[in-house]
Amino acid sequence: MPRRRFSSRVSASDAQQLLQDLVREGRISTADINRIREIRQLEQRLEALRGGGGRGGARRGATQQAGGKRRRSRITAQQLASRQLQGRYLGLIRQIPASQRPRYAKVARDRGREAAIKEMQSALNK
Repeated sequence: MPRRRFSSRVSASDAQQLLQDLVREGRISTADINRIREIRQLEQRLEALRGGGGRGGARRGATQQAGGKRRRSRITAQQLASRQLQGRYLGLIRQIPASQRPRYAKVARDRGREAAIKEMQSALNK
């Protein structure tokens, strides 16, 4: 059964007196009041951030839209090709024994990832 809320307002002085009475009776502690105050401040801060009152904190590679939804920014064809090449390189280097990995890393550094991929494929018979 839902709780019934009363519509009558309590004045600030009455509210303060009620809190003092509750503390005196041991029904609520000053720590509880401080926690409630801190929660209210955090909620106000969150609302200000949601409403654009602060830095949105959007992640790299995403843009902020109305309503807090994020939309991914597009990557270029060059970035896509580089990521795919890096994925092939990483997929192969994980199959190489750890003792031989520095050799292929040096090839990738000196002659490029494509050359390192070709050497790893031949070493793995792929």
